[in-house]
Amino acid sequence: MNDNARIGVFLCRCGEKIDPLVDLETLREDIRTEDQVTHCEVLAYPCLGPGLDRIRQAVLDGGLNRLIIAGCEGRLMLKKFETNLAPWNFFKGQIDMINLRGHVAAVSDLSPADKARKAGKLVRASIAEMRVLTPTSQTVRSFDGPVMIAGGGIAAFAAAQQLARRGVDYLLDVTATDLEALIRKVHESYPGEWGYDERMKKMVYEAMTSDHATVLPPGQLTGLAGVTGDYTLTVESPEGGLPRKYRASAIIACIDAQLQAPGPDFGHDGQSVMIQSEMEAFIFRQGAPKGRVVFWVSDYESGQAEFAALSAKSAWRMACHLRESDPPADLTILFNRNMEIPLTAAERAVNRRMDIMWVPYDPAVRPTVQSGFITFCDLKDHVEHEMAWDRLVLSPVRAVAGPPLETARVLGLVHKGGRFLTGHHAKVRPEMIGREETYMAGSGRYPCNLEEALNQGRRAGNRTAAMIEKAAAGEIQIPRIVCVVDPDLCVGCGQCQELCDCGGIGVAEGPGGGLPRVVDPMVCTGGGTCAAACPYHALVLQNNTNDQREARVAALAGQLAADEVMAFGCVWGGLPAADNAGKMGLKYDPRLHLLGVPCVGQIDPSVMARALKEGASGLILIGCLPEECHHSYGLDHAWSRVNVVKKLLTLAGIDRRRIALAHADLNKPDEFIVTVDSFVRNINSLGPLERTPAAKSRLQTVYDLIKTNTRVRALLSASLRRPWEDAYRGDQRHALEYDRDFSAVLEEEFMNQQLLQLLRKEKRPLRLRELASELCKSESRVAEGLLELVSGGMVNLSHKEREAIYRAVN
Repeated sequence: MNDNARIGVFLCRCGEKIDPLVDLETLREDIRTEDQVTHCEVLAYPCLGPGLDRIRQAVLDGGLNRLIIAGCEGRLMLKKFETNLAPWNFFKGQIDMINLRGHVAAVSDLSPADKARKAGKLVRASIAEMRVLTPTSQTVRSFDGPVMIAGGGIAAFAAAQQLARRGVDYLLDVTATDLEALIRKVHESYPGEWGYDERMKKMVYEAMTSDHATVLPPGQLTGLAGVTGDYTLTVESPEGGLPRKYRASAIIACIDAQLQAPGPDFGHDGQSVMIQSEMEAFIFRQGAPKGRVVFWVSDYESGQAEFAALSAKSAWRMACHLRESDPPADLTILFNRNMEIPLTAAERAVNRRMDIMWVPYDPAVRPTVQSGFITFCDLKDHVEHEMAWDRLVLSPVRAVAGPPLETARVLGLVHKGGRFLTGHHAKVRPEMIGREETYMAGSGRYPCNLEEALNQGRRAGNRTAAMIEKAAAGEIQIPRIVCVVDPDLCVGCGQCQELCDCGGIGVAEGPGGGLPRVVDPMVCTGGGTCAAACPYHALVLQNNTNDQREARVAALAGQLAADEVMAFGCVWGGLPAADNAGKMGLKYDPRLHLLGVPCVGQIDPSVMARALKEGASGLILIGCLPEECHHSYGLDHAWSRVNVVKKLLTLAGIDRRRIALAHADLNKPDEFIVTVDSFVRNINSLGPLERTPAAKSRLQTVYDLIKTNTRVRALLSASLRRPWEDAYRGDQRHALEYDRDFSAVLEEEFMNQQLLQLLRKEKRPLRLRELASELCKSESRVAEGLLELVSGGMVNLSHKEREAIYRAVN
């Protein structure tokens, strides 16, 4: 409990949508006596001007530092209260809303008195959470130091140019310092872009000679530590020696895709049959080739049909350059008929003047490369034709690989499987993150032409400059609900970093060698599934901690009748579905008591066990639709945690159906009602959850095990789906084998935990004979031979002996 908590509770009449249906005056009298509730009042409309004025006055008069507003949807109104009360130091996490209108008043036919009792349970649960809350201070993020432009992509010069023009210092990571070599790299990464040469030379010169520039010698980025505003980057030189360290306040990643040769069935030899970037290199070395040059847009056949238009445009620009260099050249572009020719009207006019032939082929018959010929099926007569060539130029296979991929990994940009760094943007509200991800630019982000890559670089430079300018003005604040790491508890296992899909967890620079992880609060989205996965509770979601969640469920569960159940609904799925059901006046079983959470993935399994231990007969978690989780893997991770609790309940002799996972579509509240009504019926068909001393002891064992046993928590964390994995855990290979092994671990640890409870209860070493007698006295059915089996030795049980006693207990 936080002794400094001064809680204000405001109950909304909401016109006639709550007041006639819920006995608010009785509710107020009931709540105002709660410990640490300094003020309790009924208001007509807390969300309107007079109501807000009254709340502000109560805050000043009573020194309130936590507020509970029981009225309508927090999803819609909470932001308004936070904004209006921010000058009085009320920030995210210090104001809670309970939807009396949509979750109590409108959804059942209970009497006003009964609805007031149900509302009281929800309000008291919120009070319990507020008592435990320790609010963090509202802080700003400073940016000290230059911007690192990493990755060596061509877009780096466009980004640097914008930073230089806005007076921002930067470190420029380049693959070469020679201007001619850099221009050649343009054509290696973006074939056919000859028209940009002069402009690129000016841009490169300006970026590298600016007073704001520090041009780094070529090297490979191998390490990143720190957080937004204070990064330390490690670069290793190709010549060897000690790694170089650089400090930076922000990072721009400019990464180009690698253009690689297709498989051997395309006839590639790098000499007469080459890819577009190799043809560019040939032109640099030997000039325009003579004779017949055929550009085959082979993207469909190499499995990258989506890039065919890009390859075709590059081929056309190369062909135009060859025509200007060698007018008699015989130039043809062979393309799959499924592709539309990607030329504008003006470019088609240029094409006619250049006399470049475009020849389509029937995609039903794959072209075949032969010595000096390529065969293809003509669309008109369906006859296989042959086209002679002296040089055959293929489309490249585009992918991020080699050093650029390693740079992307170091920067935490590889979130998903696949060939490109498309990035990941959590589908959350803007205030939930302090900034966007590391700004990316270049064809490594997604294949594009040079113009688009440079535009991306300019945008990244301007956005980064704007962010630094805002930070200098003290206008960038750290979000409130973000994860923090306790370095004394962190063992550096790295599981949180693997599970984090927002890229907000890294390593700390310092004498510990990066052992403790560190969370970048400007990147963290507050999903919390990483915190719930930490085996050692070293990761905490501040202002929304596991202790707060446990306090809330314990308070609610302790008030529930034997036939009542508890539910968690995420704010993107289950909760809005319930809100909409209330708006529409749809009825569902009033024995369901719903608690809102930002994501079901942030619910630690210890919270689930605590709810059942403290009095809930059943618990259901209702998340987003599968594969549409706003925090990417919340529902999937919740599935794994619910599954573990189910297994532990079975070991405790409790029906595993008492906990369940579901999902809901906010646009289909009728389906939400079917879900919750079905679950409540199922729980009541099981009857009340047994509450004998022995049953309570087993529930305590389940709770202790899932909260404190690092072996179980580590195995559970290791089994959770990672961002780069495509399949849910239910689809994993060797799923049954893994499940059996994990179940065996749970059984062994459950047995150990039960024995440990007995030893703690005695507060002295027990002899085996005494232990067996104790088991007999605790109403456990112990085999007659157990007392004869044991001798007088101290409790130093082997696994076989522990198993024998465990079997006897169960």
